[in-house]
Amino acid sequence: MDLKSADVLHSFFLPNARVKQDAVPGMKIPVWFRATEIGKYDLVCAELCGWGHYKMKGRLTVESREDFDKWLAERWQEQEATQDPHKEVGGDNE
Repeated sequence: MDLKSADVLHSFFLPNARVKQDAVPGMKIPVWFRATEIGKYDLVCAELCGWGHYKMKGRLTVESREDFDKWLAERWQEQEATQDPHKEVGGDNE
């Protein structure tokens, strides 16, 4: 994945995957890691980056390939259900 920051220095920290990388404003920094254990893991900013620092958190969900493929197929079906089958993509059909 690529880390980017629009404002100040942040520090992407995923302790369970042994990943810690600074995000620097104006730079795109590639980060690579391999998640090997199925589960949910907390993601935090390890840099005191400002007033909103305490709210900066996320979650990494690691699933089996089968569970991920099932989830992806469900999202695809949801997306397809919202599309108008009579409208051309990229054209004016009105």
